[in-house]
Amino acid sequence: GSKIDNLVQIGHGVTTGRGCALASQVGIAGGAKLGHGVILAGQVGVANRAVVGDGAIASSKSGIHGEVAPGEVVSGYPAIPNRLWLRCSAAFSKLPEMAKTLREMKRDISQ
Repeated sequence: GSKIDNLVQIGHGVTTGRGCALASQVGIAGGAKLGHGVILAGQVGVANRAVVGDGAIASSKSGIHGEVAPGEVVSGYPAIPNRLWLRCSAAFSKLPEMAKTLREMKRDISQ
């Protein structure tokens, strides 16, 4: 059977497959569908009518809208493929300097 941790909220009309693992503070809105063997880490949110395919994994605090393909690993809000999320999160701290460089380049080109 599936494992459901404490403080998990499951809305009306939600269907879950066999062998799912739902960690603490997961929220699943009404009408969502989870396939077999889905893993939702802590504080994941699943929007109404979202579909999560068999064996998909969502890392902590992910926000799932729409559809997650079977076997896909997603992260972030909104949830995107995990590898892309890791690349984006590595770049976040560099954005202010990149924006400054871009402004300078635009200024130099316009002169």
